[in-house]
Amino acid sequence: MDIVLHPQGLSIKTPVQLAELLVPIMGSAARYIMGLALLGAGFSSLLANTQRGMVLLGAGLDKSVALESKFIRIGCLICLLFAMCVCYSFNGSPTQLIFLANIATSIATPVGGLFVLLLLWREDVNKGYKKPTVLRICMTISYIFALIMTASGLYTILFK
Repeated sequence: MDIVLHPQGLSIKTPVQLAELLVPIMGSAARYIMGLALLGAGFSSLLANTQRGMVLLGAGLDKSVALESKFIRIGCLICLLFAMCVCYSFNGSPTQLIFLANIATSIATPVGGLFVLLLLWREDVNKGYKKPTVLRICMTISYIFALIMTASGLYTILFK
């Protein structure tokens, strides 16, 4: 994967090259700052997605969904250990892993959104309350828009 900066047409293939762009602004600290930024981006994405996934799995298996529950904590630990093994065994640029993680998230989010939308339209979910018709319609329109954007992005990445 290459990141191309326009209009110069520079191609960036490694995080070190990206850090070199920051040298005029940050001096010799640019590499350390870029390293910390990539580490922070990786941890924030990994932890949030891991916890969300484990909570959804726990809900599906009728387990406790509290973040401090044993099921969630052990499940997150297993996911993080697996991700660590993938990262250490990967012999390429970390930007490729980030790119692949973003693709996986862009596919997983609409799938999760579908289930939220289906729950919103179920009659038994809002039993005893006024039906949120405006919310349902707005959420459906938003979901269709998100699907179009996801499909467009995936088409651009995969077929162009």
